[in-house]
Amino acid sequence: MSLSSHRQHKIYIAATMGYGLGSEDQEELAYYEMIKKEIKKESKKINMGIQRTD
Repeated sequence: MSLSSHRQHKIYIAATMGYGLGSEDQEELAYYEMIKKEIKKESKKINMGIQRTD
C-alpha cells in the first residue's frame, strides 16, 4: 500500500520542521528517513551570504 499524497505531505512537514513522526508504520518511517537524509545532504551545499563577483 503506497502513501496517499495527504499523508506524504504531513510526513514532509514533520521532517522539515524537525518534529518526530510518532508512527511505527514501516512505509511512513522509510519516507520520513528519506526526506531527512535529503535535507541533510542539501544543507551541506548551501552557500551562506552573497557570492563575490570580482
